[in-house]
Amino acid sequence: MFARTVEWAVEHGITTATFHIQTPYPGTRLFARMEAEGRITTRDWDLYDTRHVVYRPARLSPDALARGYWWAYREFYRWSSIARASFAHGTVKHRAKHFFYATGWKKFEPLWDVVIRARQLPSMTPLLEGVLAKVSGRAQRPSVSLIESAIRRNAS
Repeated sequence: MFARTVEWAVEHGITTATFHIQTPYPGTRLFARMEAEGRITTRDWDLYDTRHVVYRPARLSPDALARGYWWAYREFYRWSSIARASFAHGTVKHRAKHFFYATGWKKFEPLWDVVIRARQLPSMTPLLEGVLAKVSGRAQRPSVSLIESAIRRNAS
């Protein structure tokens, strides 16, 4: 299932992807059902973040689910996958935008963390506007504003 999902996303030129492990949050029907079935494996609430397996899946081992999750991220953001996905787009401009957005976002994630922690995101706004602009060249300021406010919330 992991390989099929990543392959489909790359073939269809999906620019970014987030993968999540189903997480049965307390107070939900899913949590109640899994708890009644004895499938909840931890009550360490710090692990209830969609990146950790906190239950026994029905059809594969918790370890297989965790390995598949991390594999999907690595495979989707490999240089070769980014390059291949960029070629799913019709124009050179759109291919370049895909390639630079995907690499700039994931391959330089540690650099973005430094920029955010140093509160230098406003100085990066022109770069973000350029990357987030429609392929036609028109900047989409609302997208940048949404990103800025999300980053500000997470940085505080």
